[in-house]
Amino acid sequence: MSAGEALGTVSAVTVGRVLLIGASVGLAAVGIRVSRRDTGPVGRPFLVLLGLLSTTALCLGVTAGAGTANKMIWLGTNLAIPAALLAVSCRYYGITFVDSRPRLAGVVAPLVAGGLGGGLIILGTTAQTSGTAAPVGALAGFPPLVYDVATRLTRFGRYYTASLVVVAVGIVAVNAGRYEHLDARLAVALAFGGGWPWLGNFVVPELGAAFGPDAAIGALAGGYVTSLAVAGLAIGPLGLFDSSPAAGNIGPNHALDSMDDTVIITNNEGTVLRLNAVACDRFETTPQASVGQKLSTVVGHSPSALSGETPVTIETADGARQFAVTRSAVTDNRDIDRGTVYVLRDVTKKQNREQRLEVLNRVLRHNLRNDATSIIGRAQLISDGDGGADSAEEIIDTTRDLVGVAESARDIDQMMAATQADKEVELDPIVQRVTETIGSSYPAVEVTTAVPADTTVAASKQVIETILRELLENAAEHNDADQPYAIVSAERTGNGSVTLAVSDNGPGVPDHERAVLDAGEDQLQHGSGLGLWAVHWGVTRLGGKLAISENTPRGTTVTVTLPTTSASESTPAVPEQAES
Repeated sequence: MSAGEALGTVSAVTVGRVLLIGASVGLAAVGIRVSRRDTGPVGRPFLVLLGLLSTTALCLGVTAGAGTANKMIWLGTNLAIPAALLAVSCRYYGITFVDSRPRLAGVVAPLVAGGLGGGLIILGTTAQTSGTAAPVGALAGFPPLVYDVATRLTRFGRYYTASLVVVAVGIVAVNAGRYEHLDARLAVALAFGGGWPWLGNFVVPELGAAFGPDAAIGALAGGYVTSLAVAGLAIGPLGLFDSSPAAGNIGPNHALDSMDDTVIITNNEGTVLRLNAVACDRFETTPQASVGQKLSTVVGHSPSALSGETPVTIETADGARQFAVTRSAVTDNRDIDRGTVYVLRDVTKKQNREQRLEVLNRVLRHNLRNDATSIIGRAQLISDGDGGADSAEEIIDTTRDLVGVAESARDIDQMMAATQADKEVELDPIVQRVTETIGSSYPAVEVTTAVPADTTVAASKQVIETILRELLENAAEHNDADQPYAIVSAERTGNGSVTLAVSDNGPGVPDHERAVLDAGEDQLQHGSGLGLWAVHWGVTRLGGKLAISENTPRGTTVTVTLPTTSASESTPAVPEQAES
């Protein structure tokens, strides 16, 4: 080689190194500018990307691509740059699949493995050095198996970074096509800014081997100078921080989670694919635990059971609730069904309010009509001189019944309007107060209690008192036994709930009264009063359950199960036919 040719080679390499150092300084300047701006969530990963590009360019400019330090820096930045590009793409377009720590760890772990393997090859072997000894002699003594594993990890790291670049560029390409108002040049700029160093890692060594160091340095200099120009355009005219379409991708997720209704999406086989935050709270689950499960496993009902027009009763974290279900088919652009969206709107309060109005209306209308007719008839007899004291007594009794119905209606209204402000209330004082009142009103009935002193429930005192009073009064008033009695007991179950039971030795709850609770307001004409309805609505108010069982040889036990936490309003508590 002549002196002129050598000088030309040196000059070409020198120019390339100067350009690389200049690109490094320029990229650092762009990074400083970015750090001083309000760049939102995109700014930090973009700043990291700029820092990695600047560091790599500076290292190449100073070392001309030679030396152990250069190899190590080159290894680290070329593993990290694809990850930074992926972070920029995800943040810019609102892709959140790497936002959780476990997923982020899953993305980073292969990079760390590749870095460890590549570092061991660089420092412990002569594979990437021009000398005859390993840069770190202490590492050279490792057995061949260790270096075999290191080689595989290094190769895996390269393939993995390739996949990161493909995913990142794919996100850019897909979203560039989706949002046509964005400048397509920005998508190209993002893809080049992070993709070029990774591509250069494969291309530049081949250029150097084929055409010499001047070609390699020239390609590197050209690439990083172009990266500088692209970065400047991205934060300037192309508006990287001014036109982020992230809301278009995040918005649907936010809208889904901000809905008050329960939303569950399944495929055509009824497997849950997605559910919103309300659904997770309702059914005490998480997306990780529910996705992939059958709909019936998550909500306790099959898809066919959620297809009717009438509200469906579903057990939730707040007790039994009633939901109006709306089903919508999920179709693709060829109108092929891909799944179903279930929207469950809680209509418990509405259903209960309508039921109460209907029940109160029918009971009051029924009792007023019958009792008024009776009063008029008895009064007519007295007027005609045929009634006497018996007719007057009948009028008094009938009027008292009417007043009792009106007072029951008032008590129910107050009970349903009671707040759930009480947190933990003791049962025993309430039980003692109610039993004393019933005992004085029905002295012939022996009323006993078996309530542990420390038994507490999360509920309203007024609601519990109304439930207990109605149950005890029903047990005492209709008890025709020779030695009538009523027992109030309570205990805490294994799951933390509390059962409150009222047992008697009376004739039992008539079938027509049970039919009232079983069938609802359509069977109201069979009911004679508001007592069991008050119990029914009170248990509903607390989100509990009601069970009626027969005693042996006679009598009834009514058991109220109260949840561990207070519920605002639940669905009607349908009595369960428990075994005696």
